[in-house]
Formats: sequence, structure tokens, C-alpha cells
Amino acid sequence: MRARIDPELQRQLDAAGKAGEPVRVVVQVHRTAGRPTEPAESEAQIHAAVERASAATGERPDDVHVLGRMAVAYVSGSETFVRELIEQPEVTSAVANETTSGSEAD
Repeated sequence: MRARIDPELQRQLDAAGKAGEPVRVVVQVHRTAGRPTEPAESEAQIHAAVERASAATGERPDDVHVLGRMAVAYVSGSETFVRELIEQPEVTSAVANETTSGSEAD
């Protein structure tokens, strides 16, 4: 299943590729319906996706902050790294962490 990608994130990825700027993204990983999220499971999924994206690109993210109970991570990295990360099978959705006005995403 391909992750749902926020149109603003897509725009930022395209712009970052030209400018070489880092991209800040919020990714969500799979959660089991009808069951509380297990933080350790979410963290393992996120770390697996990050490691696989790192191996594929030869790059490490600038920052990763995992919110295991929410099955979410805030990640900052190059455009190439973020594009690879959001293609990982664990990732179900990805949104820009900041809007074009520079304010934090809701």
C-alpha cells in the first residue's frame, strides 16, 4: 500500500530538490485497528523504515523524533532521503511538518 502524501509535502520536496534544503516531515506507520498502539512496535517500524531508506540512499536523516503511542515520527532529512522514507511499506501517510507560511502544521 502506497502512503498518502500531503500535497504541501510534495511541493516542498520538489522545491527542496532544487534548493538542496532539508525537508521536515511527519510520517505515520501502520496501526492495528481496534487495538491500542504499542509504542515499541511503532518505534520498531519507524526505525526499520529509516534504516532501509538510509541504506537505499546512503544518507542519514538530520533528526528523528518518534511518538510511539501515536505511531508517528517527525523526521528531517534531504529530499532524496525523505522521498525514499515515504515509500517504505511501514509508512501509511506523510505530511509536511511546516506550511509555506513557516508555521507548524496542525
